[in-house]
Amino acid sequence: MSLINVVSLSIFLAFFVSYILKLVILYRKNGIKANVLAKGGKSKEIGRVELTVKATTFIWGAMWLVFSVAGLKAESIIGPVIKTDMYRYIGLIALAIGVSAFISAMVSLKTSWRVGIDKQTQTSLITSGVYRYSRNPAFVGFDIMFTGFVLTFPSVLTIAVAVINIVAVHRLILQEEKHLKSVFGKDYIDYMSKTPRYALIK
Repeated sequence: MSLINVVSLSIFLAFFVSYILKLVILYRKNGIKANVLAKGGKSKEIGRVELTVKATTFIWGAMWLVFSVAGLKAESIIGPVIKTDMYRYIGLIALAIGVSAFISAMVSLKTSWRVGIDKQTQTSLITSGVYRYSRNPAFVGFDIMFTGFVLTFPSVLTIAVAVINIVAVHRLILQEEKHLKSVFGKDYIDYMSKTPRYALIK
């Protein structure tokens, strides 16, 4: 394995382990089943959106792991400059930043962190920590990771997977906004007016 693959695998493991640990801690300490993606009584529209995210993120994660472990270097279709290792190292930096944003979001949400839209249990509106700067810092982290994935392993396939995931995640964000407005009302609307959906972009 090359240095790029070793670093990529290390970042992937940091992402995966932090995700699993958060699920386990919430369940064991608080009795909360935080992964509600495509589960529970939800509308067909939400169900379709969540199923799409579940499928696309699984494919992305599996590809990231396989590319890292197997040392695969797919051919780039977006110009010769992307074939240099410099861009792959930029991709690794993006992956690390994305994972850091994701972990920061999980920490800030405490027991209100969920995977998917939770229609069954009460959560709190969190506007502190990284949520002061973005309403969706975890998803910002994902988008940065998708971009880093493409730069680290550039190919037609990785570009397609990244774009599909970015679109799928955006659709989930729109559904979550509807849900949060219905649950928190004016408090969430006020939060929306002050804090961008992503970062610098409302």
